[in-house]
Amino acid sequence: MRRHLLPHPIHGFRATLLSYPALFAYIVFIFTLTLSFNKVKTYYPSILGYATDINLYDLLEDTNFERTNANLAPLRLNSDLNRAAYDKALDMFSKGYWAHISPQGTTPWTFILDSGYDYQYAGENLARDFNRSDSVIKAWMNSSSHKDNILNNNYQDIGFAVANGQLDGEETTLVVQMFGAKRGALATASPEISEITPLAVSSEVYGLQNISPAVSIKPYLDASSISRAVALFLGSFILGLFVVDVVYTKKYHIHRLSGNTIAHILLLAFALAGIWYSGFGAVL
Repeated sequence: MRRHLLPHPIHGFRATLLSYPALFAYIVFIFTLTLSFNKVKTYYPSILGYATDINLYDLLEDTNFERTNANLAPLRLNSDLNRAAYDKALDMFSKGYWAHISPQGTTPWTFILDSGYDYQYAGENLARDFNRSDSVIKAWMNSSSHKDNILNNNYQDIGFAVANGQLDGEETTLVVQMFGAKRGALATASPEISEITPLAVSSEVYGLQNISPAVSIKPYLDASSISRAVALFLGSFILGLFVVDVVYTKKYHIHRLSGNTIAHILLLAFALAGIWYSGFGAVL
């Protein structure tokens, strides 16, 4: 056990668990784990997937919290914009893209107008692969263009969609945020919550069986949490070994005879960072 955890007192070699073969084995393990997760997520999403706890009401509350902090009027939830956002999410899943403009050239404004919302001002924020509502809003607020949408004083109404489906062969969660101000007169009062129905629309209506509201999908295991737990454990373990190595060699005046392992350590650090951040979403 000593030779696995401590440097050799005579030859000066690093502990076995910090050797070149060990570092290479860690990297192979990380990539194998990542590939295995991707396969299981694809074929068994109900067992291993990205568990989401994103809902319309928290998204609305967090958005208006940011606006009131900026001394702006809160936005009103609008059923037409909800419909436009949900149709946009379904369109991205059905046509296999993640962008403001579809490969066929369909813009966000098309979905807004088709929903019956005649706008004077309109905007759209997109997010994917997040698992909490507050994380989505924070990511948008950390992006200048998305923040400008959230804090735009021209907008009066807002709509959301949160949907799960397969994109690029992987199970993912899409969040669409639509902003608007109606043409001409001021928008009417906010509709009652019971009238806001797009998140409860059945995917069968659209002929897309693999798409459903994200709030209804709860896999048995959350892939992002497991990935970050593995990265945290392995990173902490290896860092602990290096600390022990430094303390032990200085205490017993051990002369280091082994080669430089900086390149291997950097490669391992990149691999650990890759699985740590794989569970974090992206905005557009």
